[in-house]
Amino acid sequence: MDNRICGVLFDIGGVLVALDGVPSLAALLGVEARDEALHAMWMASPAVVAHETGKIGPAEFAVGAVADFKLSVTPEWFLADFVGWLKGPLPGASDLLNEIPKGCQVAALSNMSAVHWDAIAATGLTRRFDRLFVSHEIGYLKPSGEAFAIALDGMRLSPSEIIFLDDGLRNVEVARALGMEAHLVRGPDEARAVLMEHGIIHERDGA
Repeated sequence: MDNRICGVLFDIGGVLVALDGVPSLAALLGVEARDEALHAMWMASPAVVAHETGKIGPAEFAVGAVADFKLSVTPEWFLADFVGWLKGPLPGASDLLNEIPKGCQVAALSNMSAVHWDAIAATGLTRRFDRLFVSHEIGYLKPSGEAFAIALDGMRLSPSEIIFLDDGLRNVEVARALGMEAHLVRGPDEARAVLMEHGIIHERDGA
């Protein structure tokens, strides 16, 4: 085991949970589904930022998003579609979290609306985390320094003691600049491979 590492900091969407925002937004906009470009477009929306930092509720968010993206749907239709972007935990997500030794702190730093977070919490997936830093609760979005600072302060660990796993390249780059052992991963299998590489978890019997 990498003796420096005392904590694992997960992104949620795309790493542990299926959140199909990119193809859904691409379909609404009538454009090609390209992860980084659409994510940048999503984060440029004032309504999105306000909602995912807990400043406005779902109804106001829907009105703003329809206006920001110039969508030809009603806010009510958009909100119902948005709720459906969340598909639930990815296969193997719960098993992966349960494989991490109890002595290693497990936390999440996620850009997530309350609408989706409540649905994730209802699955029981969040119970395995020791610390949760979710944008609509902390008031900041990754890759801001403020979001990472809140997570570091809450975990009470130095950056070099943390493995950070995220499916967003910019978030990984910022975490690395802060001194974290940060990796770009998509899904539990890629996350498991990184944690095995660092000796946090081990090969499962019969695997």
